[in-house]
Amino acid sequence: MLEQSGRIVHGFTDPEKALNHATDCKECGIIVSDVRMPIMSGFQLVRAVKKVHPEIKVVLMTAFEIQQKEWQKTLPSTEVDQFLTKPFKIAELAEAIEKCAPAPVAQ
Repeated sequence: MLEQSGRIVHGFTDPEKALNHATDCKECGIIVSDVRMPIMSGFQLVRAVKKVHPEIKVVLMTAFEIQQKEWQKTLPSTEVDQFLTKPFKIAELAEAIEKCAPAPVAQ
């Protein structure tokens, strides 16, 4: 779905590989991650990437219901642009990503 909208997508099942890629990547504009992962949490991934690329946008997915304002009060050190509560529809993911980083316009 993301590639069909003109985005370049790099997918990872290992958060350490995702972290290495994201910190080295100059073109990465957005991270979409689950909160709970093996090895490191989505929070840890986001904080580590933001140290190198503070401008990167973040969409976090979680099975726990949480609101943006509640998150900012609780963990202000982890800047997150959008939250999705599972289960969600693919259209909701697309909308969250679009809010963070509009898709490139075809030329």
